[in-house]
Amino acid sequence: MNIKKFTGLKEKGSTIERVLRVMSFISEHEGECTQHELADAMALPKLAMGKLINQLKELGIVSENLNRKIIAGPEFRQLSLSVIRNRVFSSQRIAILEQLAQEIGETCGISVPNGIDMLYLERVQTNWPLQISLPVGSFVPLTATASGKLHLANLSDEGRQVILDNIALDVFTEHTIVDRLKLEQELANIRELGYGRDNNEFIDGMAAVSVPITCDGLLFGYLFCHSPVIRHSLVDLEAFIPQMQKAANDIMSVMLKGE
Repeated sequence: MNIKKFTGLKEKGSTIERVLRVMSFISEHEGECTQHELADAMALPKLAMGKLINQLKELGIVSENLNRKIIAGPEFRQLSLSVIRNRVFSSQRIAILEQLAQEIGETCGISVPNGIDMLYLERVQTNWPLQISLPVGSFVPLTATASGKLHLANLSDEGRQVILDNIALDVFTEHTIVDRLKLEQELANIRELGYGRDNNEFIDGMAAVSVPITCDGLLFGYLFCHSPVIRHSLVDLEAFIPQMQKAANDIMSVMLKGE
């Protein structure tokens, strides 16, 4: 594990300072440290860290994943979603999505990881009579969607294996990849391509692509575009990846500037 030691946390700092700095560290290194590794990385005595982590677990601020690594808990995640859903940020993201959807002519949106699912955070539909109904707030699977597979592909080898070892590979269509070796090869291909793809795997007759919304290692979520295959095939959608990457950069710029 190659994590730079966090020296900003003083052993005698206030409890609230420790909590905020632990939350900040976890947001940047989620799922990379056990409780003891977290104490070492933050230069805090293991006993003190253990006590603090137990208190934060009780409050739902942190929890442990299947591999005993510290991750954001349900209250932390809900707080994060509330912040990014703030209308100041949302209105600007929607404006970017609307412009992209107009350029492509298909539905575009943003999804974020939520445990072993992906959450549809925002979406802009086109005006075509034939639509695929996946409203904001929907939870979709990691293993059969463009954004979900891209997220899995970009995880550490250890983190990805823990998830794949513990979730069912559900069948959604006749094209869903349910063979473990084939799925791992598909994830390797996606990691090489740099974008996610879904070819009738989640919903029969739908193709989708996805790109990460990220900057300097900081991940916000994933920008996706999906379409009925009678209008745009997967190959058609892949041609829009450059426009999607530009839009993803614009969205990340909005989030970082906070204006």
